[in-house]
Order: sequence, then C-alpha cells, then structure tokens
Amino acid sequence: MVSIVHIRRSPRSASTLTVTLPRSFVLALSLAVCFPVLLSAQQNHESSTSATSKTVPQAHVSTATIRLPIVDGTDIRFARPYSGDGLSQTKVAQIVQDDQGFMWFGTQYGLNRFDGYKFKVFVHNPRDPKSLSGVFINALFKDRHGTLWVGCDQFLNRFDRETETFTRYAVPSVSNISEDTTGVLWLATPTGLYGLDPETGRVRRFSHDPNDPSSPGSNDVRSSGEDKTGRFWVTNRDGLDEFDRRTGEVKLHVPLRESAQSFYEDRLGVFWIFGNALAVFDRNTNTVTYYSFHERKPHGRVLTGVMAMLEDGNGTLWLATNGAGLLKFDRDHRQFIRYRNNPADPESLGQNSAISLFADREGIVWAGLGGMGPTRFATKTLPFKRYRRDFGNPESAGELFVGAIFEDRQGILWIGTHEALNRIDRNARRYASYRIGGPGEGTDAIAIREDRSNNLWMGTFGHGLYRFDQRTEHFKRFQHNPADPYSLSNDDVTRLLVDHNGTLWAATFDGLNRFDAATERFTTYKSNSLSKNPYYLELVEDREGALWLGTHSSGLQRFDPAAGQFTDYQQDNNRPGTLSDNRVNSVHFDRSGTMWVGTQDGLNKFDPKTGRFTVYTQREGLPGNVVGCVLEDDHSDLWMSTNNGVARFDPQKRQVKAFSIADGLPGPDLTGWGACFKSPAGEIFFGGFSGATAFFPGDGIG
Repeated sequence: MVSIVHIRRSPRSASTLTVTLPRSFVLALSLAVCFPVLLSAQQNHESSTSATSKTVPQAHVSTATIRLPIVDGTDIRFARPYSGDGLSQTKVAQIVQDDQGFMWFGTQYGLNRFDGYKFKVFVHNPRDPKSLSGVFINALFKDRHGTLWVGCDQFLNRFDRETETFTRYAVPSVSNISEDTTGVLWLATPTGLYGLDPETGRVRRFSHDPNDPSSPGSNDVRSSGEDKTGRFWVTNRDGLDEFDRRTGEVKLHVPLRESAQSFYEDRLGVFWIFGNALAVFDRNTNTVTYYSFHERKPHGRVLTGVMAMLEDGNGTLWLATNGAGLLKFDRDHRQFIRYRNNPADPESLGQNSAISLFADREGIVWAGLGGMGPTRFATKTLPFKRYRRDFGNPESAGELFVGAIFEDRQGILWIGTHEALNRIDRNARRYASYRIGGPGEGTDAIAIREDRSNNLWMGTFGHGLYRFDQRTEHFKRFQHNPADPYSLSNDDVTRLLVDHNGTLWAATFDGLNRFDAATERFTTYKSNSLSKNPYYLELVEDREGALWLGTHSSGLQRFDPAAGQFTDYQQDNNRPGTLSDNRVNSVHFDRSGTMWVGTQDGLNKFDPKTGRFTVYTQREGLPGNVVGCVLEDDHSDLWMSTNNGVARFDPQKRQVKAFSIADGLPGPDLTGWGACFKSPAGEIFFGGFSGATAFFPGDGIG
C-alpha cells in the first residue's frame, strides 16, 4: 500500500501539499530531506497570510426553464440486460472498455470483467493486500496509458493487467476520476478534490476553507475535468467552479438552483450541467439556462434527474435518466426522443431507470440500468426494418408469427397474422386491422395476392378463401362444400397465384384449384401419383406457363395447365442429385430462368437438362438449413429467410453472407409459411416465427 504524508502550507491556504511515498520509506526519511519542504511550506504560509481575501466572480442563472418537447421512439433494439448470467451484482454505475477490448462493470459488490461470454469478478480479499481494497465500486476510469483505476469505498486502486493485482492509494471514497492534458488524475471525494500524478505518486488535496472565499465552495466534490479550451471545472455540493489547479483558487463560481452531479461538453462546444436538473452554461456570457423534458412540472424539486450523458460516434447526444428512460437529443428539431420499457416488447429498454452510459470501440452504446444489469444497443440506423406485434398499433399485443406479406399496387402493405389481416399505409402512417373470424376465432391469414381487378385475395388456415373489395371493405368467403364439386377443394388455402393470363389459382391441403371469375366456380386438379394429400406450401409459374408446387412431404411437382398433368421430383437417398428434402417451402426462378428450391434441409439448384439438383447447406455458409423463402435482388443476388437469420447468396461466386439479430432482424427464425415479397421498388420482405422484416438490398447492407 502507498501512504500519503500531509504537510500543511497555511491555516488559510486553499490547498494542502501532500507527498506520497512507500510506507517502508516514511520512517527512514531524513530531516535533511524534509527540511527544505517544511521551509517552503513556511514561506508559502507567510505569503498566504499577507494576502487579502479575494472576491470570486459569479455567473448568472436565468430564472426561466425552457421545456423541450418529447416524443417516443421505437427504432432502437435493446439487448436483454446482463443480470443473472455471472454478473456479481445487478446495479452497474460504471462502465469502461480496456485496450484489450474487455468490458469492465463497476457494481455495488465487485468489479466485473466481461469478455463477451462470461464474467470474471474481482472483490476484496482481507488476506491479500494486492486485492481490490473494497467491494463497492464508486468510480472506474482508464487513463491515457490504458491503465485502469478503480475507486472503492475505502481507497483508490490501480489495476496491473499482467499480474491482475491492485495497488492501493490512500485516497478515500473516490466517486469520480478524470485526467487532464498533463496526465494528472483528478479524484472527486466527499473530503475534497485530489490531484494524483501517476508517474511520481504525488498527491495534492484541495479543500474548502471557510475563511477564504477563493477556496473550493465545498469539500463534497462530485466531479471534475478540463473543457476543450483547457479550463478546469469542479462540481460540488455548492455548485460549479472554474478552478485554478496551480494556485488552488476558484476563478469563477456558477451557482445552481438544483444539485449538480457532473457536466458534459459536446462536440459543438455546448457545456451541459446535469444531476437533479439539466442546464446549459454559456461560458461566453457566464449564464446558466435550465431545460426540462417533462410534459408538466413533476412533484418535488427534481426537474429531470439526469444521471449520465454521452455523445456517440455519430454525434448523437444521449441522456440516462432516473425514471424517464433513455433520451436522445434531436438537435435539428430541438426535442428529445424517449425510449422506455414496454412490457410487451422484449427488445425495449429493460427498465426506465438508467444510471450510466458508455460507447465501446465498435460504436455500441452500453447503459447501466438501475437494477437489472447493463444493456446495449447499436446507434447506427440498421438496414433491416422490423415489424413485430404492433404493425403500427402500439396498443396491440399478440403473437410474433407472420404468415403472409404483400404490397398492393397502391403501395399499401398487408400483413397476415393469426389475429387479423393488417393494412399499413406507411406514407400516410395509417393502420387498420380486419378480423374476419367469429367470436374466439383467429383470422389465420397465410397467403395474400391481388388480382387484375384490384381485389385482394386472402388464403387462410382452416377458414377458406376470402376476396376483399378495398372500395367497399367487404369480404366474400369461399369454402369447401362436399355437395358442390365446383367449390373450393379444401378450407386450408396455403398459396395463391395470379398467372400470366390473370387467372387465380389456389393451392390447398389436398389439391390445386383454378378459379373462374365469370362463374365464381373452382376446378380442382389432383395428382394421381400421390397416395396422400400433398399439403401444398408453394405455387409459382415459370416462363413457359407451367406451375410448380412445393409440398409438405411429397417433394416438388410440376403442373402443365394445358394437359392437366403432374410431374414429381422427390428425394431419393439412393440416387445422387435428387432433392435434399421432400418438404419444399419455396420455389424461385431467377432472371436467367434457373430454378432455386428452398427445402427443410438446404437450398437446391435445379438443372433442367439433367434433372439433377445441386444442394447448398450450412457447410457452404448458410446460417440455417431450413430455407423459408427465396427472392432475387436487382443485382442477381439471392436472398433467403432461414431458421437462423437471413442469407445473401451470390450464385456466380457461390458466396454466402449471413445476417442476424445484431443486424436488425426481429429474431432468428423467419420460416413458417414462407412469407415473403419483393416490391416493384426493390424492397424485400420476409416473415415468420420471429415477426417480419423489410429492407432494400445494398442500403447499408454489406
């Protein structure tokens, strides 16, 4: 342990000169060495007592409070807080990343190092003088050399990365650490401000002197630091002071209406003061102006309760509040965007009380929550837009599962779920929901298409086929009738297609149905080669007008409408080059005419000349083997939804790039009914068990 020898310069001096030496050397220190120091202190004493008291200039505080508007944001996805998976205690008030990339979290019981997978905890060991001096972590800081400094409820600690041990400095209860341009560390404590030179170990203490108005206003120091011009500032119980580190005198006092915790200077030079209130200090006019983001004045004296501030790599200013969630400052519109906890959304902020903020080297922002452990979120705009639960209605709550997605000619987005058919006008920001089932029944929309008369058709699971007139908002239902051979063959309508002639086809559980618009009758086609119902999952048309159907367990079928004949393609483990799996979820013909088949076990490329299939799976880089749907972008790359994210496949180079939740996907599993769609503008939609996503290929997607 390193001890501090205090040598007092003057009863009225604003500072006390201290010298730090190893304890083993203190008793052996000779008078010959000490005498010059004492003589210097006596000279300072005489100089100080002969000086007259100084009047400290005071800043002006505006009496008005500017209330900025606040709107709720939903574009940020927060990771679940780390709490029960190794963290020693859930309240993380300090966050730092070291030069090796480890994240460090200061808690009320121990210091935690996180490698991205697990935690290593450092605590006090009474039998080990090189352990942490205490367990309650008050401050955490990395200096310019990458050294980690830890303030505990007992002493200041310096961490040695090589030995993973701590050296203790007898500075008690350090609550904030900063570093100036000379490399001196400044330590805020309840007993004054300390300056530590890490190179020499020399410590200076500056304290309040009631007989000297130029001394610090209070010993209860909250924070300190340099601004961009080199001016040094200290917050304490009495307000904010500009402090002269050489003389130990206050040069300017900034009185505050509310208690301040700290200050923050953003990249535009705005000097923010925060704590029980939020204010801006204009250093040119020496004026303090208070701001509030509350819709109405809250109870008590607390105006805002800002616990921490951070400017991310994009220049966006974030505020952690005690109860109002996380705030993003929209400078252009002079408003705050608020992110709060939504119990129905697991990717919302875990708790409305946030106490610390830190941006890591990848640009991810970490936030310590009041009692749930740290969470993290990406600040950049993610290219994958998500649709989960609400589909535009913040009051909605239900299953994540999306069974169908379609965009009509007017640009209206239609999303089918178990509960309803959802209509989203993204331009007008209007939302409508249509529930067609009876009491207690779901809608179960799993297929959506638009015919040439602008009628919307919806296939359902168990409820038949519906035609929706958008002008009258009237539904007409078509169902199976055992007594009518021209009715729909089955009420499970899994796929819909409008062919090149404008004819509507419906694939059901047990057959392929062609609809006659003039008579409103159906003609059903069934394969004689199958011993069981095909349970169709896909229906597309090729360039020659043939229809291709994917089945649940009977492979792939080609149907010739003119001849009314089916051709089967099935998996055969004894024959190389057959389908990789008999569950065919999707079929896509690219612009060259090549057919790609998404199955339950890989992506298949079909060669019509040889009748053979080439298979691509996780061995070739797919994130998941279950391929739900396949689409093609304007650059001839294939995009597919899988059970483990979204994949982009370059057929020429045979290269795969995978995308996950970290890239903005609503969840890992976008399979199910093969919900997908590509709009005329090139926007791609995928839906499944984890919800739905929309994106433009190439729009920030590498």
